[in-house]
Amino acid sequence: MSLSQEVRDAAQAVVAATPATLIDALNGFIGRFMVWPFRTAPGFVRDYDGHLTERFAAVVHRVKNGEAPDGDAFAADAVAAVIDACEVFDRDALRAAYTRVAQAKRLRKAAPERVPGVPVTTVTLGIIFALRSGVPLEALAEELDRLNVQTPGSERPDMIVVASTGSIQYAVQFPGEGISGDFLPPGDGALDAYTPPLYIVMVMRATGDFALNRMMAFLIAHLAFFQPGAKLPLWNDMLVGVSQQAVTVTGYQYNQAGELRPVPREFYNDRYLGPRPVRIEQGGQLLATLEYLPWQDGGAILLKGKLPLEPLLIFLGKDALRRAGVIKLREAQLSYVLPITSDDFRRMLGRIQRQSNMVVRPEETNWVVKKIADEGSQSPFIARLMIGLLKLRGTVFSDQPSRERFDKAYDVVLTSLFSARTAMNEVLRVWEQHERRIASGEAARVQGRQMYIDETVDKALGLQTDVFLSAATRGLKQGMQGVAAELQVNVGFLFQKQAPFEAGVAALQASNPQLADYLRQTRQWSEVLVGRRNAVEHEGWRLPDVVYGRADNGVKATQPTVDGRSVSEYVAFMFDRLSWFVEDVTAHCLQNLLPRGITITELPREQRHADVPERFRLTLVNGGLPRWVIATHQSTFEEG
Repeated sequence: MSLSQEVRDAAQAVVAATPATLIDALNGFIGRFMVWPFRTAPGFVRDYDGHLTERFAAVVHRVKNGEAPDGDAFAADAVAAVIDACEVFDRDALRAAYTRVAQAKRLRKAAPERVPGVPVTTVTLGIIFALRSGVPLEALAEELDRLNVQTPGSERPDMIVVASTGSIQYAVQFPGEGISGDFLPPGDGALDAYTPPLYIVMVMRATGDFALNRMMAFLIAHLAFFQPGAKLPLWNDMLVGVSQQAVTVTGYQYNQAGELRPVPREFYNDRYLGPRPVRIEQGGQLLATLEYLPWQDGGAILLKGKLPLEPLLIFLGKDALRRAGVIKLREAQLSYVLPITSDDFRRMLGRIQRQSNMVVRPEETNWVVKKIADEGSQSPFIARLMIGLLKLRGTVFSDQPSRERFDKAYDVVLTSLFSARTAMNEVLRVWEQHERRIASGEAARVQGRQMYIDETVDKALGLQTDVFLSAATRGLKQGMQGVAAELQVNVGFLFQKQAPFEAGVAALQASNPQLADYLRQTRQWSEVLVGRRNAVEHEGWRLPDVVYGRADNGVKATQPTVDGRSVSEYVAFMFDRLSWFVEDVTAHCLQNLLPRGITITELPREQRHADVPERFRLTLVNGGLPRWVIATHQSTFEEG
């Protein structure tokens, strides 16, 4: 039997525990994988000053040969971890447990005995455990983040675990890379000499029945630094078969004082566009590129290329080098966070240019930042159809070729949507202006029995209606067929005659009933749109002319109609349905391709971020917010 399976099987005694048996079951489970000099037992923690914590369900501590236990109060110096346990989590239970763990982490400890080259820690790991949660993990994570903002980083719990559900903990992420591993709290004094250039991200992990595997692996990894040389089980063997998928909640950074602070909102990847890298050349050959990364109260320098970064840091000057150092990433080198600004970085580049035989020049680029609309991320259209869906795409497709194929297909949809929306807005503008001018008498008059219309909008309305029908149909038919195909779904039958449509939707019903029902409802308006576009292409249909009639005070203009709706109502209705269709079907197909244990939830409008009102958010299948299910809408797209 593998160690991972052994841990999972042993955890069942904890999962099945009652409130009366939970503490014994938890200590029995942990103790099964402990080795000398570690033991676990319920109790208190006391430091040299006599400060005493509240009682913990489990205190993992170090013992010495021949040393008798002091009842259920354990000396702080010997305590490696505390575990607070309860039956059911809610916000109040989390707050209470958070306070108890912070109290234990705050206790004073003696400095460790250090051996050169051997990392060691005296930090007390803090874990909060519950058999069940009465609220989604997102609610716990949000409360945890709120408490974190008020609490020094060294006093925060390190892990939240809900049996058979999932965990909330922290992971390490370097700029430009994905999550690289779990974050273990640094030992005392570890950040005195440097500030690490990494993000500490709070993540929810889809552990399911392996929740206690992840807890034990995390604990064992910490114990290895608390007591170097102890013959502990291999923590990574406990995670064989355990899902590594995580949903990022929020992020933190260390500042120059070693304090863990939230990442400023302006540096989140949905709004931050960093400066272009700078090329370092010699003899016309590219040696490396340099990029300045702003941090909490300083900055880091990222180098890509074969040139060593460390010698270049000398050009920053002595003051900046006091906390200097370099980390080697997979494809780059990254300096520690330095007490520098973007102006210091520019001065460094100037010195490299003047004092070496290297040439500094801006990075050449083949991409262009181009304005596509008079709106930004606050617009639901931009936030939902561009930012939100492309974020989901990034979760599904980790490799560049797959992302590029999807983006190429989705670009047809977006281009068509923008064209259709422009045409729709022009129809609305032309009609509203004309109707007002006719009603006011500016563009129409009555003389005797004759009506005189001094301007015509028939051509403009007809042209924009044709553009709308063409663009909307292209986005719906060609665009969405291509997107769905990239996402392993065939929706081509939606645009066929009735018999093939019925056969196609019936086949889909067996494997994807929600989408089948959605397409049946879509057929009611999509047939009208495609049919009208076909009439333009093949039958020579054109928008009827505006009709004018007498009114009490002059002339009244009546809009031409399309399929029983006034033209302005028609284009607005069809664009609204098309926008819903693009978002719903794309999100549904992406949802079905998400990694195991991850799904999406729909955020109520009042809970969406004002700056980027995305509709969807990643969540856990087990223990997260309710899973979104595709369904048709009665509200407009802007209201949904």
